[in-house]
Amino acid sequence: MDKLPVSVLVHTLNEEKNIRNCLETVEWADEIIIVDMYSDDKTTEIASEYTDKIFYHERMGYADPARQFGLEKASNNWILILDADELVPLKLKKRLENIIEEDLGDIISIPRNNYFFGKVMRHTGWGPLQDTLHRFFKKEYVFITDKIHSLLVEREDARIYEITHEDEGIIHFNYVDVEHFLEKLNRYTTIEAKALYEADEDIRFRSVVNQILGEFRNRYFKLQGRKEGFRGFSLGFLMGTYRLVTYAKLKLMKEYHSENPSSEIEKEYNRVALEIRSEYEE
Repeated sequence: MDKLPVSVLVHTLNEEKNIRNCLETVEWADEIIIVDMYSDDKTTEIASEYTDKIFYHERMGYADPARQFGLEKASNNWILILDADELVPLKLKKRLENIIEEDLGDIISIPRNNYFFGKVMRHTGWGPLQDTLHRFFKKEYVFITDKIHSLLVEREDARIYEITHEDEGIIHFNYVDVEHFLEKLNRYTTIEAKALYEADEDIRFRSVVNQILGEFRNRYFKLQGRKEGFRGFSLGFLMGTYRLVTYAKLKLMKEYHSENPSSEIEKEYNRVALEIRSEYEE
């Protein structure tokens, strides 16, 4: 198989369940770069079967800070960014090859087929043509920030080319079940709340209520999540909950003047406990 002049960047943390499937779909690339956040499982052992370009980045709780780090390690001009739970179908590989040969653009918008609780989504904002990402690009046209869920910083003169066929999209095994969603929700909302706290941002309660209700209305009605049955309802509700949890964590940080309000709250609980205990000593 002739290799394409592409550097594939994959960022990992304890992805032994996913990484092999991901890398099996990009062996056509001239270079595979793994940026691992010190996994505790067999992620890097498995990855080493596909590439010797494995680098390490401190754990941050999310992948974005490692993306620019990985980009700077790439030797090819064309870059493809993937998460370990994503796959590249053959039709997408062939389209990327055509884009390179014909020089159709500098930054390529790719559809993403998101699996949610076991089924691919067609609506709610997570449908393939609703969730399009600039994941394939010439590296001189892009800079990646370290903010969570950040977008690429792109040169104004970049030519954007859009892939518009769903079957030429990335496959994304997004959330396995409710427990998986809530685990990620807890981690990401803490990161976002800390960023808002450090920036001394404030969010009004009325604004949060509007965001929660708006999130559900937008996903369930405007983006036709109702057609997805309980999955559409669940996604709209859970994404609204994401807004609420971020707000609640920020308010606690501000109230207790700490990024770790739980330690301050535990001190208060201990103080109350000592008062109650002292009643038995009188």
